[in-house]
Amino acid sequence: MGAFKEAGSGKGAVWHRALSVGVRLLALALICVLLARHLDPALHAGFNPGLVWRNAFPLFLIALLLYGFFGRIVLTAVVSAALIALVYKINAIKVRNLHSPLTPDDAALSHQVAGDIGFFAHYTGYHVVALVLAPVLLIVAAVVLWRRETRLFKPHRVTRVVCALLAVLGLYALMQGYRPWREWYASNAMTGYQQWNPIFSAQSKGFTAMFVRMCQDRQVSVPPPDKSVVATFVSHHAQDIAQREERQPPQVLPDIVIVQSEAFFDPGVLKSVDYGQFDPNFERLAATGITGSLTTPTYGGGTIRTEFETLTGYPMMAFPAVQYPYFGLAHRWMPTIPRRLQALGYTTALFHPYESDFWNRDETMPALGFQRMYFEDAFKDASRAGLFVSDHSLFDAVLAYLDDLHSSPSYTMVITMENHGPWNRDPGQLANLLKTNPLPAGLSEEGTEQMTYYASHLINGDAALADFATKLLARKRWTIFLFYGDHLPALDAAYQDLGFDDNRAAYQEHTRYMMLSNRPFDSHQRRQLNLSAYDLPGLLFDVAGLPEDGYLALASTIRWASMHDAIANADGYRDVQFNAARLEVTCGHKLNLAENCPP
Repeated sequence: MGAFKEAGSGKGAVWHRALSVGVRLLALALICVLLARHLDPALHAGFNPGLVWRNAFPLFLIALLLYGFFGRIVLTAVVSAALIALVYKINAIKVRNLHSPLTPDDAALSHQVAGDIGFFAHYTGYHVVALVLAPVLLIVAAVVLWRRETRLFKPHRVTRVVCALLAVLGLYALMQGYRPWREWYASNAMTGYQQWNPIFSAQSKGFTAMFVRMCQDRQVSVPPPDKSVVATFVSHHAQDIAQREERQPPQVLPDIVIVQSEAFFDPGVLKSVDYGQFDPNFERLAATGITGSLTTPTYGGGTIRTEFETLTGYPMMAFPAVQYPYFGLAHRWMPTIPRRLQALGYTTALFHPYESDFWNRDETMPALGFQRMYFEDAFKDASRAGLFVSDHSLFDAVLAYLDDLHSSPSYTMVITMENHGPWNRDPGQLANLLKTNPLPAGLSEEGTEQMTYYASHLINGDAALADFATKLLARKRWTIFLFYGDHLPALDAAYQDLGFDDNRAAYQEHTRYMMLSNRPFDSHQRRQLNLSAYDLPGLLFDVAGLPEDGYLALASTIRWASMHDAIANADGYRDVQFNAARLEVTCGHKLNLAENCPP
C-alpha cells in the first residue's frame, strides 16, 4: 500500500491507523486459529469453537507480544508461525517417545537439553547439525524481513508498547489462573479434562489448552489432603499400624541391593513372543523369589518418576501437577528409604554410570539420603555396550564396592543405562545374539530396527543379571536383591506391528519386578504380587523385618488391606494412600499418625 506517514493529521488519519492496526491484529488472530487447527490433532475432528479459541488464544498473545516488539506484521507472522510450529513439533516428538506432552515442568530441563543436544538429537530423527542450523536460518530470515519490511506501515511506538504490555499481562494472568481465565479453562468449561492424565487431556482438549491448565494448576502443586480419609483408615487399622511401628529389627541386618533396570520389560506380553524368550535368566530367577507385574508412573522415559516412587513410597499420581519430582518436590526432610535405613546404621550408596547433573541427581540424591554416589566419572575405563556403560561393567563395580565393605550393612541403589533409548540404532556385534533367538515374524522395517536393538541389549543385560545375582546371593552376608524395570521402552513401530496379548495400549502395560534373598522368605509371604512402584519400599521393609512408622507404616497397611479385599475397594484404598502422601508432603516432615499432622 506504499509508505504511510504516521505524522498525518486529523481524525481520519487516527481512524485509519487504528483500523490498520486492528486489521493486522485480526490477521494475526486468524493465523493463530489456523495454526492451532492445523497443528493440533485434537482439533481435527469437527469444529468445536470453545476448544479452538482456548487453544488459539495463548498463541495469539505470543504473536501480539512479538508484534509489539517487531512492529512489522509480516515478520511477526513468520516468526510466530515458526516458533509455534517448532513447539508443536517438539511436543509431537515427546509424545512419540515418552507418551507425554510438553508440560510446564519441561522448562526445568532446558539447560540439560542444551548441554546434551547430541543425546537428545537421537530422539528427533534429525542430525545434530540440522538442529543447530535451523534456528540460525530462522534468525537470518528474520533479519532479512526486518530490513525489507521497514517501508511498510509500522504502528506508533505507543501502540507497540501497548500491544506488548497487554500481551505480557495477558500471558501472566492466563498462566497464573487469574479470573476470568481460570473459569474459562476450568474442568466444567473443558468437560473431560483429566488433571492426572496430561496425554489424554492434550489429545482430547488440545495441547495449548492443556498446557495453560497445567500452568494454572501448578500454582497449587500439592492438592489439599483430605485428613478425614486418612484418619478414618488409621482408626480402623490402628492395631496393624502399631505392629509395624513396634516391630524390632533383626539382630543381623541384611545388605540391600536395588537395581532399577533401564526400560526393562518382558516382551512376552507381545503377541508371537514367549515369556522368557529374550530374558530367560530373569524368568528363572523370578520363579525363586517374589515377583509380579509392576505399575509404573511413566512410559518411554521419565525414569525419575518411578525412581522417586521407589525411594519414597509416594505415588506420583497423588501430585498430578508435578511431572519431574526432582525439580521442586523432592526435599531433604523427606523420610526416604535411604534416610530410614541410615537411622538403622546402614551405609547408603548410588551407582549410575551417566552424568551426575542429568535429572538433577547430583543435588537431589544427597538430599534424599545417599552418602556415596558413583556417576559417569567413576566409569571412565568401563566397557560399553552401544552408547552407554554395559550392565556387566556396572554390576562388577557394585560387587567390588560391596566386597570392600566389611562391617556396616549397606543399601545400594543401581540405575542402569545400557538399554537406554532411542532404540533405532545399530546394536553392532550384539545383534549376533539374535541368531539363536530370532525376532518374531510380522515386523516392519522400522519395527525390526527397534526390536533388534532392544532385544540384543535385553539378552546381553539378562546374561549380566544372571552373573550378578549368582555372585551377589552367594555372599555370606544376608542379602536382599530387588530388580525392576522403570518403564516400557517406546518401541512404537514394533508395538503397532505385533500388538499386545491383552490388546491394550503400550502405555497401559506393566513392567516386571523380582525380589530375591539368600535366606528363606517368611512362609506367610505371598510370592506372586502385582504391585505399583510405590509399594516396593513397604514390601522391602516387610521382607527384611524392619520397623516402619508414619506414612510408610500406613502405606504398607494399605497394601495388605487392599490385597485381602481384592478389587472391591481399590479406589478407596488408593484415595487413602494419595491423601496420606499429600498430607506428609504438606506437613513437611514425617507423619505422626496419632496426631495426623502435628505442628
